[in-house]
Amino acid sequence: MVMSNLADRATKSYLIPIGDMSLTDRQAIRKDCDNQIVSAALRAAVKDDPDLLAVRDTLPNTDLGLAAQEAWLIAGAGVVATELQYFNPTLAVDRCVGFFGVATEMATPGVSRLRFTLGAASSQVRGTYQLEPLYTRLEAAGYFSEVVIFVRQELVRCMVMPRVAWAANTERLELYARTVEPIGTVVSLPSA
Repeated sequence: MVMSNLADRATKSYLIPIGDMSLTDRQAIRKDCDNQIVSAALRAAVKDDPDLLAVRDTLPNTDLGLAAQEAWLIAGAGVVATELQYFNPTLAVDRCVGFFGVATEMATPGVSRLRFTLGAASSQVRGTYQLEPLYTRLEAAGYFSEVVIFVRQELVRCMVMPRVAWAANTERLELYARTVEPIGTVVSLPSA
């Protein structure tokens, strides 16, 4: 067995800083996310024809129950080294979501770790990401090594680990994500 191929077979859960990626790399990850969530929606019988589905940016309130102004805003107060729930919606029966990256616009970013789990218990971890390496970069953004997918009616739980204290509704952490659903749910017409 060739040792260099072993890592290709392992599940991956790490961040790639956006500055280490070409535009082509970033476009490929977004396209892969789109393809994976459409495939997941077809397998979950959201619709039986991809022409009847719309892929769009995930909206923080509409899709995940966050702030009413559709902002990526952490509602709770951050306590250092105490994991905090960012969001935990149960996806609608006709919706699948794929997360593929993260960014912050904070001058002093407060989150050291991001974790996605299936359901209320944390035993089924879909991805864990150490964010601090992003904060030394010109652009505090990165893409996940693999798309994190949740399908219809799954409870999507996202947890953050504060590295500094913050007041409620002051910390922003933007997730790069796509949602797939039937045409007419949010996007009403297919593209020409």
